[in-house]
Amino acid sequence: MSDERKKALAEAESIARRVAEGLGLEIVEFVFHSQGKHSQLRIDIDRAGVPGAGLADCEALSRALDAPLEQVEFIGGGYEFQVSTPGIDRPIRSDDDLRRNTGRPVRAEVRDADGRVREIHGTLGGAAGADRVRLLCEGEDMVVARDRILLMKQDVTLGRRPRPRR
Repeated sequence: MSDERKKALAEAESIARRVAEGLGLEIVEFVFHSQGKHSQLRIDIDRAGVPGAGLADCEALSRALDAPLEQVEFIGGGYEFQVSTPGIDRPIRSDDDLRRNTGRPVRAEVRDADGRVREIHGTLGGAAGADRVRLLCEGEDMVVARDRILLMKQDVTLGRRPRPRR
């Protein structure tokens, strides 16, 4: 990719971040793909806390970016423009992911001290220092080391029945 195109994409991303911030949104990912004649600009957005970003937010950002992005010459042809949320199935890994998802129900696979993997359902309480995460599970405040968390995602299980304790 040429330096000129990189500079134009950086300008487009800067514009998108400013507009998103004005709408109370965060850009989680800004990706431009070009393969031959087909090009796509995809922007994933979210809003910290509950309930996060939704369809109306995607529509609002898409409309608000339409004219400003047309002013930036970074493609030289047509492209597909897509605004979406990162999806509830996206793993929660980074500090920003933790911050945005604080207060949301989560499901985590955690390796305990004996090496067994167990599944925890609760509410994400956020980061507890640089290497720990707070989970609120059935009224209990748990602090789990990040290196013991194998996978953590938003929990969308509906009508979950309590599991028998082992």
